[in-house]
Amino acid sequence: MLSSDIPYSPAAVRRLLLKLGATPRYIGFDYVIYAITLSLENSQYLLSVTKELYPDVARKYHTTIYSVERDIRTVITIIWKRNPHLLSQIAGYPLTKKPAVGEFIAIMREYLSYHLETNASAVQE
Repeated sequence: MLSSDIPYSPAAVRRLLLKLGATPRYIGFDYVIYAITLSLENSQYLLSVTKELYPDVARKYHTTIYSVERDIRTVITIIWKRNPHLLSQIAGYPLTKKPAVGEFIAIMREYLSYHLETNASAVQE
């Protein structure tokens, strides 16, 4: 696996999830943060969500891949119910239905990587 070298911040991921309407009250909240953080570290996770991403999240939180998938889907459902318009804005294209886990993580990763790269280059100038 190749590293994408995107500077990341779990705090930035957390802030974005809170803005979207997710809360730490859901078990999947931390799973989503960790999954997005892993994808920021290595974009290859987006290509193997069920075979690599879920198992790595499950190992960290001492749970099963099935729990990870279900709990992440729950968080996505909450976001979709509370703030579908903002999620579509973040995606950059209209979402007509709730995104699947892989699509959601890809949307978040791209949005965060763009903003983290933009902020880093603005600081360097």
